[in-house]
Amino acid sequence: MSYRKVLDDIDSERERQDDKWGGDDHDDNLSQEFFIQLIKDYAGWARVMLGMDNVQKYRRRMIQVAALATAAVESLDRRVAVAQNLLTEEV
Repeated sequence: MSYRKVLDDIDSERERQDDKWGGDDHDDNLSQEFFIQLIKDYAGWARVMLGMDNVQKYRRRMIQVAALATAAVESLDRRVAVAQNLLTEEV
């Protein structure tokens, strides 16, 4: 499977998550610690699927892990940008 296909699958999963949970507004109300816990949980489920030799479900969970990590970084970047703008406005 190609690198592009994996990235496309992560992008599709991010869109699914945004549709389900509400996108940036939802994500930005979660702590980075909560994102870490979600990622750990989904990675744990991936480990179980791999242990059961269910490669398809393992892959799906890993795509979800990557999408959650992407959401966490996007949220972090938005928070940093807001903080930097606030600092700039104060100067």
